[in-house]
Amino acid sequence: MQRLADAILLFVTYQRWIYIALALLGVVLVLVWWWAGHKLRYKIFGLERESLKNLRARSMTSLMMAICIGVSIWMINSFIAPNLSELMGVPFTPTPPKATNIPAPTVTAPVVLPGFQTPTSQATTGPTPTKTKVPAGGSGCLNPKAGITSPIPGSILSGEIEVRGNTTIDNFAFYVVQVSSLGQNWLTVITDKKPLLNGSLGKWDTRLQTPGEYALRLVVYDSTGKFPEPCTIPITIVPLPTKTPEP
Repeated sequence: MQRLADAILLFVTYQRWIYIALALLGVVLVLVWWWAGHKLRYKIFGLERESLKNLRARSMTSLMMAICIGVSIWMINSFIAPNLSELMGVPFTPTPPKATNIPAPTVTAPVVLPGFQTPTSQATTGPTPTKTKVPAGGSGCLNPKAGITSPIPGSILSGEIEVRGNTTIDNFAFYVVQVSSLGQNWLTVITDKKPLLNGSLGKWDTRLQTPGEYALRLVVYDSTGKFPEPCTIPITIVPLPTKTPEP
């Protein structure tokens, strides 16, 4: 199941190039079919005519196969990939895919939240640091293809929680869930490479952070290293309630 899931993700990542290759193949096959039909009009010998007829049949069969492959990949990208984790229940290795000439995201960029000045900027790849307070309703979360659905903005969290959201952007590659407190850099707490539609992004143990006010954000990268505006929400982490020992 793991290999099948990885193969599906490979189709999702390189779907554009697959469609282009199939389109070029289709053009070549149509030209071969037309050329064989044109030659067939002027051939009178049975052996030559039989050879051209076979060529036309093979080119048409190959064209139908290419069309079927294209339709199959479209169905995988549209119906299977967005629900991959629910359909197969396969946890993928949480490491971003390797790609040539694609800069890796810097998850330790000097990002400062409200009331602090950003240190001297350096050349980094990743979301632009925010210098303004996160709105009470969150920011950048209106994109239906890249956003956090749970927890909701302003949530008070404690213990281990499940973060849910959408990661179905075009040419999806991987996503990261990050947290930041006032005056601290963004810290990655979840990362994975599965496209999800209101699915589980992963679990996060809030006990690893000091209680207080935080910002939680989701950054979804495509195969070129680009990303839409990250969905950022304000949250508050509190310690787990202490159980009173029974007398």
